[in-house]
Amino acid sequence: MADICSDRPVAYFCAEYGLQAELPLYAGGLGVLAGDTVKEAADQNFPMVALGLLYRGVKAVQVLAADGSQTEADLEVDPVKLDFEHVYLPDSEEPLFVKIRLTQVDVWSRVWKRTVNQTTVYLLDTETDQNQPTERSVSRALYYGNEEELIKQQMVLGIGGVKLLKKMGITPFVYHINEGRPAFLIWQLIRHLMDTQKLSYEEAFTAAREKIVYTNHTLVREGNQTYDRQVLEKYSLYYAEKMGIGLEELLKPGVDPLSGKFDMTLFALNTARKASAVSQPHFQLSKSLWPEFNWVNITNGVHMPTWQDGEILAADKTNDSVWYIHQKKKAETVAAVVKRIGFGYNPDQLVMGWARRITGYKRLTAMIEDVNRLKTILTAANKPVMLLVAGKAHASDTQAKQSIQKLIKLMQTELKGQAIFIPNYDINVAQQLVKGVDVWLNTPVQGQEASGTSGMKALANGVLQLTVEDGWTAEVDWHDLGWTLDPLKVSESLYFRLEKDVVPMFYQRDENGVPQAWLARMKRSVSLADQYSTTRMLAEYQDILYEARFL
Repeated sequence: MADICSDRPVAYFCAEYGLQAELPLYAGGLGVLAGDTVKEAADQNFPMVALGLLYRGVKAVQVLAADGSQTEADLEVDPVKLDFEHVYLPDSEEPLFVKIRLTQVDVWSRVWKRTVNQTTVYLLDTETDQNQPTERSVSRALYYGNEEELIKQQMVLGIGGVKLLKKMGITPFVYHINEGRPAFLIWQLIRHLMDTQKLSYEEAFTAAREKIVYTNHTLVREGNQTYDRQVLEKYSLYYAEKMGIGLEELLKPGVDPLSGKFDMTLFALNTARKASAVSQPHFQLSKSLWPEFNWVNITNGVHMPTWQDGEILAADKTNDSVWYIHQKKKAETVAAVVKRIGFGYNPDQLVMGWARRITGYKRLTAMIEDVNRLKTILTAANKPVMLLVAGKAHASDTQAKQSIQKLIKLMQTELKGQAIFIPNYDINVAQQLVKGVDVWLNTPVQGQEASGTSGMKALANGVLQLTVEDGWTAEVDWHDLGWTLDPLKVSESLYFRLEKDVVPMFYQRDENGVPQAWLARMKRSVSLADQYSTTRMLAEYQDILYEARFL
């Protein structure tokens, strides 16, 4: 088994990083996971460098009108004010710039860095004077633009990222592609091997592939980017010519034989020696869809110091301390909600939370299929339930925006007083909610949630799960821990579980006002949390994906 060390770190490539709420470098769970991975590597002093793009906050802010319709506003991003540092060439005062070719144009990237303990995140930024306006905008917006704009971004990330490492004198032990978008990096690795070791294209491809591992995070079509081959050919011709091969051969690893399109997931699978799934169900489904590839499973995890409340972790689990600390966290969450929207709610009632990126398969509107029945549950005189919802739709996702608007209209009418939508969901809101609700609701279409991590964060804080078994939740025995929902009748199942199990247990109290059966589940939840930490995940990356020792 080979060694990972400071001279040969893991080069971790991802299109987004959720490092903190104020940095618009993430769109959802993928970015938050990447941020958590960086933090975990920093905690362990694990040799890793991370590479991404510096986005400029285009459409980063969710704006909700009075009628619940979502639009987006830009967030002004000044890297200097956000404590990013310029990167300079080693042993030089000369700023580091990276140049890549896109069609007939050279595109330059300035390089910034953010250091988390000893772990460095390098971010490429095309907002620099060497570029024309069309090229300056390449890295401006996250996941927004037409096919050509997205191709440009991915090439800057993958090809530019490898060039950056070379200029910094960093020789990675392995290149870890977190989701398929950085996968063009193999072209630069191949070119380097052909130039320095005088290998043929086939030999260089094989050697480069051995240096790459890939984590897939979604099998949902919208999450797996495909491109019209003719569009991609414009951007690929230069690289094919430099390698002395035809476009057909260069693009072959990514061309879907059925559709004829260039599929980034297929490309990533064909250019990596090993692929990891992110939960057991995702692993099984991935193997059935792509049995010819070398799949392993490493279930996602979360960075516990970021997401688990320290008081909950330290609480005496032999008495009622966890319950009283949780009441304190609920009150803090009310205060945070008031600060954000101007009004709050009674924290003594049962509080149920649903918060995540909003897209169709996550089924936001499952909870309001029968509004009258839900209203009856929420407004019960002696056993009320408060519903908190937060989440953003992508700027181009009309269906998700319509779901938000439909829910907010009901919150303003039939559900008024017992349901609140918290706007502009971000890491700060997420941190508050996973500590300050009683129940975490998870309603995905079964088979489409590759992992999900929001529930892991809630679990770590003693918040009980009410969930469809998919992704990570399908790995857990929920008996005496939480409750499961029928994936085919999710709305009916939700109402039934609330009426018959969840609400009665929460309001069943002892002489001190403590729901002992509920508290027992809370304690079991907290005790399970370590199994879903990035500490465990990074160890499995090292052993299973990287196949290396950490010196």
